[in-house]
Formats: sequence, structure tokens, C-alpha cells
Amino acid sequence: MRLLRTLRRWALPALLGIVALGAWQAADRADFDRVATTPVVYEQTLSTPMLSGRRVPRTLRAPVSDDLISAEIDRITTVLNGQQACVAVDNGERTLGQVREVAGGVIPASNQKLLTTWAALEILGPDFAFTTRVTSPTGVNAGVVDGDLHLVGDGDPFLVTENWIAQFEESSLRFHTPLEELADAVVASGVTEVTGSVVGDESLYDDVRYGPWDNRLIIQKQSGPLSALTVNEGFNDWPEEFRSAFQRRETDNPPVHAASVFTQLLRERGVVVAGGPIAGVTPAGSVDITSIRSPALTQLATHVNTYSSNLGAELLLKRLGLVTRGQGSTEAGAAAVAELLAERGLPIDNVMVFDGSGLAETNRLTCTLLAALLASEGPETDLGRSLAIGGETGSLTERFVDAPADGLVLAKTGTLQGVRALSGYVWSDAEDSEEGRYVSFAQILNDDDAVEEEQMFAIQEPLVNALVTYPSGPSVEELSPREPATG
Repeated sequence: MRLLRTLRRWALPALLGIVALGAWQAADRADFDRVATTPVVYEQTLSTPMLSGRRVPRTLRAPVSDDLISAEIDRITTVLNGQQACVAVDNGERTLGQVREVAGGVIPASNQKLLTTWAALEILGPDFAFTTRVTSPTGVNAGVVDGDLHLVGDGDPFLVTENWIAQFEESSLRFHTPLEELADAVVASGVTEVTGSVVGDESLYDDVRYGPWDNRLIIQKQSGPLSALTVNEGFNDWPEEFRSAFQRRETDNPPVHAASVFTQLLRERGVVVAGGPIAGVTPAGSVDITSIRSPALTQLATHVNTYSSNLGAELLLKRLGLVTRGQGSTEAGAAAVAELLAERGLPIDNVMVFDGSGLAETNRLTCTLLAALLASEGPETDLGRSLAIGGETGSLTERFVDAPADGLVLAKTGTLQGVRALSGYVWSDAEDSEEGRYVSFAQILNDDDAVEEEQMFAIQEPLVNALVTYPSGPSVEELSPREPATG
């Protein structure tokens, strides 16, 4: 019995072993291809090692391109050695070239407007608009305003007449509010007679007429007098064709001047106005007859930056003071801009803000701040689109014409006695550049001897034209893996 149990236990394993042995013998006799014992020699070999940097061309190209353009920036800006000048270039990720700064900052001239318009767009919003109102304490009865008609200013810097705009050869981007349209609206409302006067109301802002500027700039008519109610930028006489601001004559009473121009427009439209123009404050409870809105802030900022409007920048600054501190003053607005810069974490060392236009020679900025601010926005933002275009618009119409940067530089100019500034964006024109590639730059020179345009252009334009080539350096094809070599 024990033997029988032993045979049963090993019968199945023995059978499986026999089957496996037979299968192995069959497989050994099967017709399989044998592996070659001699190495195969292919006709093509790799010319680029597997671990070569050429296999990551775009990754490798960036630092090479940055090094090359940085060297070119440094070469061009060596002309500034020993001068009171700053330079900064930013590609959105890193600084290119050597950053040059001046201890204590530099006088920015009209590059100050970049801060003002940026802060206005941030605080007021791109759709903000000024609203100039026409009101009456008594309303309109059978077409008659029994008493005074009030023209209430809201700080619109570009409330102008047709003959003001007509003096400019280029006016397509001088966005403005036509005062004639407001006069038409009064007539359309049914007003035929005013038994009193047109009263100009500038009470929204303070009545400080000029910023903290040197008197020579006021004499030069760099800005008309500041007011919450200003017509034709505060000037009451000017040549038919603009040649120089020196030929303008400013008003000494902006609200009365505005009321006077509006009175004339109403009379030309058949409205009887009994009294002469005066200034005053609109009584509480007055009835609105009509109003007119300015263009949106995006367009007003374009007017300010493209044509470097000093009055426009200053009145925007007073609005910032009113909104943030309840005071329509230059000081309150300047404090609002400085506070916003700090809140956004922008580099504010050696930065001092005293006005909105840059006429104040006490202003101090750094190229580091300007380049960082511009980089944080970009050329396709409201701020970027507000800038003059090289060879095409505004203060850059006659600059960079037929140069590499023609149509590719968007920038704000700046000129004061001893100050030359240019800050903005340069689009890449490199053939294999990624679409929409650009750099931000700022360059400001403070030099009492740098008064000739040729000197200014010789410093600014080589840098801008060089930046058009960025990202320069080896092309992606040059850095890409080569075709396999034959032979």
C-alpha cells in the first residue's frame, strides 16, 4: 500500500517532465534565424552627440542671445561713462546688459508721464471719462433760463474748440472733447435765452495754476494754467499753424475764459445771453440741463503720452489726488502715485514724485524703476498703446524713419534743459524670433551740455536700433541637431 501511494504521488510530476523535455527538443530543431556574430556597420553616423546642447536649441539659445545683446548694450552705452546717465533693459524675465544708475536718481523730464498715466489707468480705470455739465439753479422754463447758466468743470484737460485742433498738422490721436457739441446740446435741450451770465465753475480742484516748476518753464508756455475748468488748454490766442508754444497767450483766469468761449458759442447758435462771463460756484440743488463726456481715459492717456501734453498729465494728477485723498491738488496726486508704486512692489529707491508732467526738476526717477514698470505692463496694454511710435506718430514721428526701429519702437520722449530721456518698448525684428517678442528699456541723460538733438540721437538711437535684433545670436537651425552624416 505504501508503494502504491508513492507511485501515485510522483506519477503526474514525472509525466509533466517528459512533456517539457520533448518540447525543448522540438524547439531546438525549429527553423529560427540565428543572431549574427559579426557587428553590423551602418552607412550613417550621428554628427551631434546624444548629450549635446544642440538637442535643446531653444533652451540653449536664450542665454547665448542674452549674452550677445548684453555685450552690445554695454558696448553702445560706454559713451555714457562718466556722465549722469542711467540705462536699463529688461526682457520680462531678466535684465540685459549692465544696469547703470546715478546716485540719488535722475531728472526724468517727460518720462514722468509714464508714472502718471499708469497710475491714472490703475486707479481711475481705463473707461474713466470726465463729464462737463451745464446746469441752472432755476432750470429751463419755456426755453428761458431765468438767471445764470453754469458751466461746471470736471477736470477735462482737452475740452477744446475746433480752431484749437485745427492748428496741428497731426491731430488723429489728439483725443478731445468738442466744446461746440456741448453748445449744440444746450440748444437741443430747448434753451433760447439766458437772462443772466454763463458762470465758469472750477471748484472741483484747487486754483493753483502751475506745478512746482522753474519760472522759465512757465514763461516758455510749457503748460497752460491748471484748472478743473479749462478750455483750449488755458490759452486764449495762438497762431493758425502751430510753430512754437512761445507764440501762444495764456489766460489769467481759466474759468472766466471758459465761460467766455462758451458764451460766444451759444450766441453763434442764436441763444441770447444777457450777461458777460464770470466765475463762481454752482449752488446746491441746481438742475442739470445737459452734459458732455470726454473720450475714455485710454484715449486721453494716448494724447498725453503721444504728444507729451503737460497740462493733460497735471490735470490727471490732480484727479488722482481728489479720488485718493479728497484733494484735487498736485501734492495729493503726487503722493498717490508714490504710494501706488510702493504698493505694487516696484523699485522705488531714489524715486521722488513732485508733479505729473515732469516739468518739476525736483523729480527723481531711476531707469530700473521705469524698465520694471514697463515690463510689468507690456506694449499691448493700455499704457503701451498710449506711447508714440517711431517714424509714425506723435513725438517720434520724425525719429527712427527708415531705421531698423522704424515702426518697432513705442516710447515716451523727455526733454528739459540738460535732460534727454527715452523709455518704452522695442519689438523684435529677428527673423526667427517668437511672435510678439519685445524688450523694455529706459535711458535718461542728465547733462547740461547735452542740448543738441544730434547728441541726443547719437546716444539713444543706437541702443534702440540694436534692441530690434534681439534675440540675436545663433539661429535655432544652427543650434539644432545636424542631419546624419553619410560615409
